Amino acid sequence: MKDRIREILKHEKLTSAQFADKIGVQRSSISHILSGRNKPGFDFIQKILLNFPVIDAEWLITGNGGIYKKSIKSGELFSKFEEVQHDKSTIKPKIEERIVYGSETSETTFTANNNRKIEKILVFYSDKTFREYEPEK
Repeated sequence: MKDRIREILKHEKLTSAQFADKIGVQRSSISHILSGRNKPGFDFIQKILLNFPVIDAEWLITGNGGIYKKSIKSGELFSKFEEVQHDKSTIKPKIEERIVYGSETSETTFTANNNRKIEKILVFYSDKTFREYEPEK
């Protein structure tokens, strides 16, 4: 895992001290992990993933895949909401929608067969960054 942490430092153009400050750990913790003296625990890994939401968790933990999360392709995100055949009748799953206006929230439930199409999905992270997904045209 120390090599993957080094790769994060390289890709994000951070020193180990800057990285420690960003994820909220002591600088010596980074030094000990990078030297191989200590192995990172769950809390340490969680801090990395919370502060770098674009880092792929599977890659960080196992080394499989790429350093950054893949972009979601059109149709992947809601593919589980396709119509299902059951006892010769079609069941359309319900999707819950939550709309937030300032501090007020309104919730609605609608069926998946309405005429609305997803134009854009915004994902907001706790570090005040966001990611925007749009269907391929």
